[in-house]
Amino acid sequence: MTTNSHAIVIGGSMAGLCAARVLSGFYDRVTVIDRDSYPVGAHERPGVPQSRHVHALLMRGRIELENLFAGFEQRMLEQGAIEINFGLDFAALRADGWSERAPNRLTTLFASRVLIEATARELLRRTTNLELIEKAEAIGFEAARGEAPRVTGVKVVPRDGAVAYSLTGDLVVDASGRATKVPAWLTALGLPAPSEEVVDSHTGYASRWFQGHPERRPREWWWKGAWIDPVAGATPIGGVMFPVEGERMIVTLGGVGGHYPPSGESEFMAMLEKLRSPIIAREAALSDPLSGVYSYRQMANRWRHYEKWNARLDGFVALGDSVCAFNPIYGQGMTSGALSSLILGDILKKNGIRDVELPRKFFAAQARFQSEPWGLSTGVDFRIPGVEGHRPFISRLLDPIMGRLFEVQVDDPAIAERLGEVVNMVKAPSALFELPFLGRIAAAWAKRIVRGAPGRPEFTAMPPLIASKLAA
Repeated sequence: MTTNSHAIVIGGSMAGLCAARVLSGFYDRVTVIDRDSYPVGAHERPGVPQSRHVHALLMRGRIELENLFAGFEQRMLEQGAIEINFGLDFAALRADGWSERAPNRLTTLFASRVLIEATARELLRRTTNLELIEKAEAIGFEAARGEAPRVTGVKVVPRDGAVAYSLTGDLVVDASGRATKVPAWLTALGLPAPSEEVVDSHTGYASRWFQGHPERRPREWWWKGAWIDPVAGATPIGGVMFPVEGERMIVTLGGVGGHYPPSGESEFMAMLEKLRSPIIAREAALSDPLSGVYSYRQMANRWRHYEKWNARLDGFVALGDSVCAFNPIYGQGMTSGALSSLILGDILKKNGIRDVELPRKFFAAQARFQSEPWGLSTGVDFRIPGVEGHRPFISRLLDPIMGRLFEVQVDDPAIAERLGEVVNMVKAPSALFELPFLGRIAAAWAKRIVRGAPGRPEFTAMPPLIASKLAA
């Protein structure tokens, strides 16, 4: 740690909090700037409109947040987070039937986004060399010219009308998310913005919160949550029901290919009845609405390719959604932000905070990591009719395998578990293409050809009340 060193983080959402925690181990001071005021407890912030929708803290995210914020899991559980084994506790309706109910190794925490963020922020406040600046907006870089331009700080405008000021620092981190204004700041410095890659499946969310009443539920309803896949071209709107703290649940409708779910309350409730199974509609009917319907459509995959940037700006890095934002339907955002922050920590540990090559090295390392969740997210989106974006040859080549994989996962719990491990970022996507696993997919597909697809309940039916393996 160098005397009087100072790191500035723009944005106090999950990626920013994770980055601040990592940077606190290398810099004397760390300052986080955010437009919002931080609520006391788990409450909404205007700057995070997507927090009203379902959020999945992937298994890898749970592990890394515990590593970053010691005591995270215990604190979450104390505040009502629900520990769920997806294979055992979720009723999941896939394209051609209900997934077989079977426990697996993937145990995750289900909670509202605001509880996850509030818990991380609460634990971060224990860091002694940290300052959180609220109700202030960073509006541009302060920079010095030399052999190469260097960021020396940011211009800050308090939102209470106080006088604007400059905050100086040795490193500025953009963690301001999808709506980052940094590309425009770069242009103001005479630098080109990084190239962007966009894959848009025209997906949209509509969500409503409910107060659950466990005593009203039939005893045989074993599931804690429900997941109904959309089927592109046939039933392009799917739905999920996620339990969260306080015996509440979030019900979200998701539409693909421009088939957006309704935003009116009566239309929303009517759409629940039209899903491929009535399971979520029946849950909602036994519960009390707590909110109106929240809509969100800013869901395109967007990658700002800083690793290919043909400019140099010392003292600046960007991470999380500011660089690579995924379609949130796949739940990769919080986990990716945490992992990008840890990558930054690895680069700082190896090279030190004074290394002028820090931005280049970090952007390259971050891109190597981001290419995996990007490939997974866009690969699935490219299967949706009407998707916009350039599809690489490798995606076209692997699509038949992925298609078979998604179909036979309902036949073989081991295949579903491996897919779950990849989706939860516990294993790399390459694990789906290991020869023994490909053989397992081929065997499951061959059985379908010989015997036909396994018999399943009709799509309009409720899930099996007792799974055969659990009943034995």
